[in-house]
Amino acid sequence: MRTKIGMALVGISVLAVVVGVCWAQSAPQLINYQGRLTNAAGQPLADGTTVDLTFAFYGVETGGTAYLTVLQEDVVVTGGLYSVLIGSGTVTSGTEPNLGAVFQNHQDVWMGVDVDGDGEMSPRARIVSVPYAMKVDAGWWTAFYNKSDYDGDGYSKVVDGASATTDCNDGDASINPGAAEVCDDGLDNDCDGDIDGVDPDCQGGSTAGMALIPSGCFNMGDAFSEGDGDELPAHNVCITSDFYMDVHQVTNAEYAACVSGGGCAAPGSFQSYSRVSYYGDPAYDDFPVIHVNWSQAEAYCSWAGKRLPTEAEWEYAARGGLSGKRYPSGDSISGTDANYWNSGDPWDNDTSEVEYFAANGYGLYDMAGNVWEWVNDWYQSDYYGSSPTNDPPGPASGTSRVLRGGLWPYGASFLRVAARDAAAPSERGNAMGFRCAQD
Repeated sequence: MRTKIGMALVGISVLAVVVGVCWAQSAPQLINYQGRLTNAAGQPLADGTTVDLTFAFYGVETGGTAYLTVLQEDVVVTGGLYSVLIGSGTVTSGTEPNLGAVFQNHQDVWMGVDVDGDGEMSPRARIVSVPYAMKVDAGWWTAFYNKSDYDGDGYSKVVDGASATTDCNDGDASINPGAAEVCDDGLDNDCDGDIDGVDPDCQGGSTAGMALIPSGCFNMGDAFSEGDGDELPAHNVCITSDFYMDVHQVTNAEYAACVSGGGCAAPGSFQSYSRVSYYGDPAYDDFPVIHVNWSQAEAYCSWAGKRLPTEAEWEYAARGGLSGKRYPSGDSISGTDANYWNSGDPWDNDTSEVEYFAANGYGLYDMAGNVWEWVNDWYQSDYYGSSPTNDPPGPASGTSRVLRGGLWPYGASFLRVAARDAAAPSERGNAMGFRCAQD
């Protein structure tokens, strides 16, 4: 799988982003590529873990003969992050002799990343692309070798004694705690693996912190006949246009920005199930906002220039491209996949930090568990029997709105992608949140 240069790579357990380009003779000879590696449970690899990374450059997304490949051996992971200069490793020529020639001779370049070194990790079978505008800093190369603090947090670090610097090491706050994200500067300032348009802290891009969901058709509902009658009949649904979906549930910090900006009312409670201090407590800024009703969710999405997803869009996105499966991750689920009641996950039993567990095939986190998510549709128990095939909007009216995705206080059966629930639009709870969509 390949992704176009100038895009962030988001995989089930791989996140990598281009953060700088060195120019030579008007073409980049080296690319500083920085990313985060996690295991199958979504946890950062241990400090000191080494991996072999193979980067391949192609003329089209689907591959073919590579322009060239570059093997970077024994790359050290620290704080779950790695930093490597693509082009400084072992270059194997294809149709081009070096990386500079690739970019000198071709305007449209695609790159694939394979993680398969020393047996530490398996290659990723799928990498999902999320576009952002890569900004080239002509002075980056000088800053790199002068060990400059290009992310702006006051720290830098030499790697392996070489003349190379990484400016992201969240695992060692005394060296590199990260700074506030500066949008549209081409750098990962806060060291979270996201740059500019894909960083949830950036509101400058229209699709910041969102994943592109491609149009397509799927079988909506309970194909296993394991749930309630309102999940039947299973029926074919087509989403006829691409759309975007927030990669994670709206967080306390994100919602607080709307409250401060006058676009949202504060949550009904500032506590969570087991935490007296939750909303407004910096320790839980990256946890999902709760105690918000449907109208508050709608208001936030509108303030952010987005909208609530339809129920059909939500289920289609939750499936992540998997056909006929119970959960976003397949036919089984455990506490290593999602946050739910007595699952043994690290957050048992309360809300979990967003993006803690692995993303689904579309790069979306927590599509199973953590908190219920409000969607746009009115609820009708027999709606599936009369739902249109293309872009079903839900019933025209009702008394309850649909909730999707399961929640931490319930068991695994509620985390199925077909599972539905509903509540009065005015209802709030300690396991009710939301995410937004955008056309």
